[in-house]
Amino acid sequence: MQLTEVKFKISPGGEINMEVLNGQGSSCVEVTKEIEVSLANAGQKKDEGKKPEFYEGSGNLSVFNDLT
Repeated sequence: MQLTEVKFKISPGGEINMEVLNGQGSSCVEVTKEIEVSLANAGQKKDEGKKPEFYEGSGNLSVFNDLT
């Protein structure tokens, strides 16, 4: 199973941008869903910025989050 990485960029103004690396299809949205919920009070979501890989097929998805 391939691990999916998420790259975060946080601007000085507090805007948070996430980029899913080595993900395909809707797995990118699934990987970031819980993170987005956790950050909901930190600011407003402006644009998901879906990359072309989002529109490619998705296989089996397993999400591992360790936010503790």
